[in-house]
Amino acid sequence: NKPSPQSRPFSSPSTIETQQDDIAKEPPNKQQRQTNNNSPLLTTNNELTAIVNSFPTTTTGGRLNYAFGYGSGVLQQQSSSAGMVDIILAVDDPYSWHKENLVSQSHHYSGFARVGGARFVHWMQNFGARLYFHPFVDVDINVMNDVHGIDTATNHPTTTTTTIQREIKYGIVSTDDLIEDLTCWKYLYLAGRMHKPTVEIDLSTTPSSENEEQEQVVVNRRDEIAEAQQQNLLAAVSASILLHGGGRENEDMSLPITQLYNTIAGISYAGDIRMQTGAEDPNKVKKLVETPGMQALWDNMYSSILSDMQSSGILNKDEVKLELDFNDIAMRKQLIQNLPNRLQLDEIVGDASGKDSILRGSELLRTELANIVAPAAKSQSIKGFFSAGVSKSFKYAMAKFAKGRLKK
Repeated sequence: NKPSPQSRPFSSPSTIETQQDDIAKEPPNKQQRQTNNNSPLLTTNNELTAIVNSFPTTTTGGRLNYAFGYGSGVLQQQSSSAGMVDIILAVDDPYSWHKENLVSQSHHYSGFARVGGARFVHWMQNFGARLYFHPFVDVDINVMNDVHGIDTATNHPTTTTTTIQREIKYGIVSTDDLIEDLTCWKYLYLAGRMHKPTVEIDLSTTPSSENEEQEQVVVNRRDEIAEAQQQNLLAAVSASILLHGGGRENEDMSLPITQLYNTIAGISYAGDIRMQTGAEDPNKVKKLVETPGMQALWDNMYSSILSDMQSSGILNKDEVKLELDFNDIAMRKQLIQNLPNRLQLDEIVGDASGKDSILRGSELLRTELANIVAPAAKSQSIKGFFSAGVSKSFKYAMAKFAKGRLKK
């Protein structure tokens, strides 16, 4: 028998699974917006799955393969109220997917998109980081409550459902484009987002899971994403260590693990125009790592990779820090092999002439990362005026500025 998504869950350590069970027991009519027992989770997987089920999942050629939730509406990042629920949907063919979604939920699209139709949307999708976002979308979802007993007539559990409303932002990406960004860092947009904790969305109850052939295709594509994500996480750790090169003589060659996570979280903001203009919270990176409950999720993502590096002799680690020689050329040569091909530059490694060459290599890597991030981030921001419409784009920009410039 072929395995099903239920028996073969997506195995990436970047997703939250174990903490779902406890928080899912909270009554849906409480809106599920408060953390539970120090869990950073704000939106349950049941709710995320219900949101995803409101979209096309089995369109011809546009099959949904993978989805995840992220952001301050899904994971607690600060003490203030939760934001929008951010979701990414990876589909085989965005054109086919948008074509159906335009019919069933045209109000999610801007006036430009409704007039231009699926061809215009597909054309717009291919700009920037090849994502198409819909912000400030209100969705009504039906969430199943706890089991209340057993129906004596059918001997089945009895449950009730509660209808709740969520404000969401969802983005559509081709599965192939997602995999390319994870492995090649072509845009460092979704790859950067997936350096940080996310919540994988259970697709086992979507209509596509009822067809065995489509179900197996989804499993195979999900396995491809899992493999690509492992490459992405290894590259993130390696790049972050390389960015710490150029230390002084007799300097303490240790790196707090929290500092490593902060560096990883900041990779995708290098050169991001939103950070430069105050359109993003300047404390965002710190909140992504140091909000109570979040570091456990980072540990879950990266512990196996750091253990493998320890086994290979690159570093030593304990619960709070890494110990390694940032200026060891041989170690840097090992690490650079873990980066995407476009970043495997000899100048980043440095040479035996001294620590200054290593420092220049680290700065070169920082520059190269910014050169990847900046164009994609800028074009995605510009694209929003056409994909989301002027009013929603203005509202989104003002919300970002409120989080950014006002908190400096």
